[in-house]
Amino acid sequence: MQPQSFDTYAQSYDNHFTNSLIGKEQRFQVYQKLLKQVSFNKKSVLEINCGTGEDALWLKSKGANILATDISQGMIDVAKNKSSNSAIEFKQMPAQDISSLVPNTYDIIFSNFGGLNCLNNEELQKFKKGCEHVQKSSDQLAFVIMGTKCKWEQLYFSFNKDKAKATRRQNITGVDTLINDNHFKTYYYSPDDMKQLFIENYNCISVNPIGLFVPPSYLEPYVLKRKGMFAFLKLLDKLFGNFSFLSNYADHYLIVFEKK
Repeated sequence: MQPQSFDTYAQSYDNHFTNSLIGKEQRFQVYQKLLKQVSFNKKSVLEINCGTGEDALWLKSKGANILATDISQGMIDVAKNKSSNSAIEFKQMPAQDISSLVPNTYDIIFSNFGGLNCLNNEELQKFKKGCEHVQKSSDQLAFVIMGTKCKWEQLYFSFNKDKAKATRRQNITGVDTLINDNHFKTYYYSPDDMKQLFIENYNCISVNPIGLFVPPSYLEPYVLKRKGMFAFLKLLDKLFGNFSFLSNYADHYLIVFEKK
């Protein structure tokens, strides 16, 4: 992925996702589930593809010491401005290059909202080796990933007779994505894909759907006109959010590993 793909998007990202109803709800679901599995207080956290710094600020509020990384300097600049009064360290860095960091340094490695979906299989393998290099023994990974069978996406695009988009998450060669006239590839991974990737040195301790009934963020215009329905969808997510077997059918899923 080229950094300029997100450099041009950095100034508008919060308006499009962070501050949207869907973005706020999905982030709330991540935080709620994450705190049941991971303690951040006084932990050293490496954040991957930190975007505009929303999660870095939250991690700091939970007592973590953070190095927040992103491939996009534009995103880093927005994040630094947002967190200017917080002791958060930022670094421009591709996720697959974290092995260049000091070894045995981080208790937790965290990536939210599809940051790892920007990596192809080769880059993901390199990232895995980087995790093993920089992480302390017996600690955790927590990733929010876009899975391969999002039911909302399948139903919405099938209804609109766009078969290519309805099935795009199952394209193993990646999907061409356009942001502000910049093209890059998005790759989709199931929970089983991630478990298999990390199986040698990590145990998977939990997988949870994020946005199973709450739809993907591109459906925000529909949600804004149907807030009663949105409240009902949030309730359904609360009721079904602990059913691990449904994770790959959600917009995202949260997967947590512990080092063996």
